[in-house]
Amino acid sequence: MVRLPHIDLKRRAPALGLIALYAYLAFHAFSGSQGVLSWISYSDKADDLRENLAAVEARHAELKSQVDALSNDGLDLDALDIAARRDLFVSGANEITIWLDP
Repeated sequence: MVRLPHIDLKRRAPALGLIALYAYLAFHAFSGSQGVLSWISYSDKADDLRENLAAVEARHAELKSQVDALSNDGLDLDALDIAARRDLFVSGANEITIWLDP
């Protein structure tokens, strides 16, 4: 009769527990909420946000230059007159306005 070696589970349980713990930690290190895959996703999202920030900063600089042009120190009366005529349809009392179809 062939006798199978006796497996002592009490002696091997800590090793099996450590293997299970390492497998659990490795899984979450790779695909957990702060794992490698999430880090790649966050990196892509950060790149998109940097591009968005650059566009917003460019728009901010454009608006700031327009606001600075309207300040008391640097008020360009010709530009103000042109903008009023274009946007508000304002003209002088002695002026004749001719509307052309676009």
